[in-house]
Order: sequence, then structure tokens, then C-alpha cells
Amino acid sequence: MTFTRSTAKKALLWSLVCVIGGTLTGPAPLKAAPTNYRLDTGDIIDIDIYGIAEFKRRATVNVDGDLALPFIGALHVSGLSLAELRQSIVTNLMQLQVIQNPQVTVEIAEHRPFYISGDVSRPGAIPYRKGLAVRHAIALAGGFDVVHFRTDNPLMVTPELRARQQSQWLDLVKIEARAASIEAELADRTSFDLPASSLPPHVAPSVVVDIVQAEQRALKARLQEWTMRVSFQQDRINQIKSNMADLSLGLLQQSEALTYQATAVERVADNVAKGITPVNRGAEERRGLAQIKAQEIENRSKLAQAQAEFASAEREFDRMKGERTSDLNHAFEEVTITREKVRLELKATQEKLLYAGAVKSQMGRDATPDILIYRVVNGTTTMMTADPDTQIQPGDLLDVMINHKAASANTQ
Repeated sequence: MTFTRSTAKKALLWSLVCVIGGTLTGPAPLKAAPTNYRLDTGDIIDIDIYGIAEFKRRATVNVDGDLALPFIGALHVSGLSLAELRQSIVTNLMQLQVIQNPQVTVEIAEHRPFYISGDVSRPGAIPYRKGLAVRHAIALAGGFDVVHFRTDNPLMVTPELRARQQSQWLDLVKIEARAASIEAELADRTSFDLPASSLPPHVAPSVVVDIVQAEQRALKARLQEWTMRVSFQQDRINQIKSNMADLSLGLLQQSEALTYQATAVERVADNVAKGITPVNRGAEERRGLAQIKAQEIENRSKLAQAQAEFASAEREFDRMKGERTSDLNHAFEEVTITREKVRLELKATQEKLLYAGAVKSQMGRDATPDILIYRVVNGTTTMMTADPDTQIQPGDLLDVMINHKAASANTQ
């Protein structure tokens, strides 16, 4: 007969459990769990004696099958039922004359683990909980592991990859909307359109509309803020220009007044020399001339200051517009790079989905695993066939094997 992987693995497990657990019987169907539970290594027991708080404790059955108890010491409990353990504790305490007629309570706090091996993601020991079936054990072990393909289980990975692909599609729509929004802002447009060719075909139209509308609102807000900044800067420049015009007009008027006052000073000086006009009148005219000159100097200084402020405001306005253009170009560059990254990630996800689909198809729909349970019953290790609804018992060794060759033959 042909010596396949499955038969080799079964033979190896048979030899191991024979050494560990004793005599191994042949495979038998397993449907119901035994009701008379027997203690063994790894079981954690709660023990209490009514009225003696010092005795209350939680103890673990060690590798030798013993429990360490007060007064009694090491008590061998492997293979005992809970009732037999209780009676053994009562008997030992009475023989040692520690307590007369002790009322002992014994409960299992935590069952010993069971073990799973074979074609699962995380083989090893798993804590036992009442009501566990084979299907639960496989789920706790991470599901089936397709070791022959050296990849993750496609049945487990495919939903995750599809969720990642959907997220990447949404990211791509957001990025396309952001890029179109930046282009519109650079052109001072208040709206934009997304060409259908730039959108992934698997995103719901309602989702696309929501994303575009959100970006439209963001664009409108940015443009309103920019308009306010431009308006403020233009108002400032216009105010400076108006001030400069007023100062220039004042200087022109002061220049005319200065010419007139200088003529008046000369005329009064001639009249004073002729004795026609009093001397103090000449002094007054000269003071008036000096005041006009002082005002002219002050206004020229103010005009020069206003001109400098005007030049600074225009430079600041140009710088503000240049920074905005530079920031928008930089943002568009970053969006372009991000878009390319998302496209590459999306391509990689799609390739993984294709590969997972190929692996899944090779597994075939009829790739039902072969499930064996190795269980020690009354010192004898028995190998039993199981199905997904078979109940697990503490200490069981569950072996899962996927028959890939049979699945491949069924798909051809």
C-alpha cells in the first residue's frame, strides 16, 4: 500500500501516545463524552473543610499525579473521581487523627488543558472550558493552516484582504477628491468635478458623493478664508495709498503757502525799513513762515514713512500670494505621491486576493479535515475518529489533518 503523509502521521502519533499514555486501541467513532471525570496532571482543585479555614486552598495536580495538602502531604490523585478524592481526604485525616468526621468539599476550579496539533495555525495546549466541541477547538487554534502552500489560510485571510481593499478604494476616492480640490483652489475655482475614469468602480456612488461634498465644503471654507485675507491686505494698502494722497496734497498746499508767506515777509520787511510798518509785524510774518516750513518738513517725513509702509505692504501681499501658491503646489505633490502609494498598495492587495482565491480553489470545497482524538480512558490511550460536533475532554490530544490530495482530485 502507498505510505502517505496521513498514514505516516497517524503511525507516529500512535507510537508517541503508546509511550506516554499506555496501550493504544484502534480508531472508534466518538460521539458522547464520559460522565465520570477522572483527575490527572494539570487539574486545579478547590478543597475546603467546614470550620477549618487553614485547610482551604487551591491546589494543582503535579506531574506525578499528586496533590500537596496540609496535614496529609503528597496525596496521589491521578485517576480518581472527585467523589473518590473527597473520600480519600476524609480517610487520611481520620487516620491521622487530625479531624474527626471532617466535612470535605472538593471542586474542580480549572480543568487540565487539551492539546491540538496538525493543520492548524497555533498548535499546542489550550485551556479547557465545558461544552467545547472540535469546531471550537479549531477556532481557538486559529483555524486551519494550509501548510502545503506555505501561506496563511485563505479562508481566514480573504475577508481581511477584502476589508483592506475596500478601505484602500475609499482612500483613493478621498485622495482623488483632494487632488481635484487643490487644482481648483490654485485656479481660484469654487468647485471641481471628479472624472469617472479616476474613481474605483467598486465604491458606492452615494459614498463618492459624500466624499466629494465634504471636500467641496472644505474648499469653500479655504477660499473664504483666503478671500478675507486678501480683502484685509488690499484694504490696508488702499488706506496707505489714501493717506499718501492726502499728504501729497497737503505738501502741495504748504508749498504754495510757503511761497506766499515768503513774499509777505519780504514786503513787510521793506515797509519796516521805510518806517511804514511796525517792527513787530515783521517778526510775526517771519514766525508764520517758520511754522509753515516746520509743517512741510513734518508732512514730508510722514509721506516718506507712508511710502515705506506702502512698499512693505505690497511686498507682504506678494509674499502671501507666493506662499499660498507654493503651499498648494507642495500639497498637490504630496497628494500625488500618496495617490501612487495607495494605488501600489491596492495592486498588492488585489494580487494577494487572486493568490488566496487560487489557493482556496486548490483546497476544493470537499477538503474536509480528518480529525482524530487520542484520549486516555482507564489507563488506556484510545484513538477515536471525530467530527466538528464531537465534545472535547480535558487532556485530549486533537489531531487535524487536511486531505489536500483528495480535495484536489475532487476539483478536477
